[in-house]
Amino acid sequence: MVMGVVLITMVGYSTYGYLFSAPTKPADANPEFMGQAREFSYLVTDDLAFWVNKVVELTGEVSEITDDGILINGTIYCQFDDQTILKTITKNQRLTIKGKMVGFDELLMEIKLSQCIIP
Repeated sequence: MVMGVVLITMVGYSTYGYLFSAPTKPADANPEFMGQAREFSYLVTDDLAFWVNKVVELTGEVSEITDDGILINGTIYCQFDDQTILKTITKNQRLTIKGKMVGFDELLMEIKLSQCIIP
């Protein structure tokens, strides 16, 4: 009887910890893909559903800078949680970013990454 209560308590505590733990940030996760932004764009067009919520590390050229993020190679929009980083980035700069893919904007034809950092 006591053993059953202990076992139920342990399972309940473990389940609670798993369900309510903070999500892993891209900065702490190992990327599913590391490489050129152009190559990643081709992979996404082949299997978009596979890449959603995956952490990737991409190298490319900054084609545009906005208030919230940057556009790499004209096709990958990277949104930063820390906008102060944007002040250090210049147009046409080649850089590597790490972030989580959140989807594809069909209207703008852009791959969307969030929680981006410069590793």
